[in-house]
Amino acid sequence: MGPGSWPWRLGTTSYILPADLSANVRFLGPIVDNVELLLFESEEFGSNIPEPGVVAELADLAAEHDLTYTIHLPIHVRPGSPRASERTLAVDTWNRVLERTEPLKPFGYVLHLEADRPGAVPSSDIPAWLDNLDLSLEAWMGAGRIQPDSICVETLGYPFDLVWPLVQRRGLAVTLDIGHIWIMGFDAEAAVQTLLPHARIVHLHGVDGVGGEDHQGLEVTDPDLLRPFLTSLFRQPGQRVVTLEVFCQEHLESSLEVLELFRRTL
Repeated sequence: MGPGSWPWRLGTTSYILPADLSANVRFLGPIVDNVELLLFESEEFGSNIPEPGVVAELADLAAEHDLTYTIHLPIHVRPGSPRASERTLAVDTWNRVLERTEPLKPFGYVLHLEADRPGAVPSSDIPAWLDNLDLSLEAWMGAGRIQPDSICVETLGYPFDLVWPLVQRRGLAVTLDIGHIWIMGFDAEAAVQTLLPHARIVHLHGVDGVGGEDHQGLEVTDPDLLRPFLTSLFRQPGQRVVTLEVFCQEHLESSLEVLELFRRTL
């Protein structure tokens, strides 16, 4: 089944081909409804924030294929840092992306509220970390250049309960990355019940077990995890994007096959 045939806008990432943003969007236009533009900017990896000419080309491709875009904001920033300079860098990075991609009229922006350290405990001082996240969000949103419900905070490797009150207080939306829930061994049923109604964006990808490898084709996922989630997803159609967050053509094709096979069982 092609674009427009799902109960939500079905998408995937801008890294299916080993090529630039435009080449990927040109390839994906006939296949999906939405492309997640994965953007980065750091000293280590450089920057792929598109120049105005590329943005104009992406806008033309969107019009040609009736595509929308979701923008994955760069992750190599620390909005919860105790250092004001690092928080300022995060906000400045978000603003540069916002300004550059505004002509694309993005469906939503995927935002990582990054941990200060790896693992399920995101900081040695969680109250201070949450306060600093709030300061960064206030600095970004205070100018009124972005609608709160277009900011979609992603579920990461720590319990989302930690940031959920902040997300609600700020009126933000959610990116429910169910693969992250699965791989961390968190309660998927509770996450779906609480967060799916607020999820403007869903990230869906294969996971080969708790603590295993993610962002694979859906076929590697335990059916006892995948079936209940897909059932909930198909039963709650609406104005959201479901992104197959994989990074090669093989995993995209196998994931599309899994979705189509599941749909035939409904």
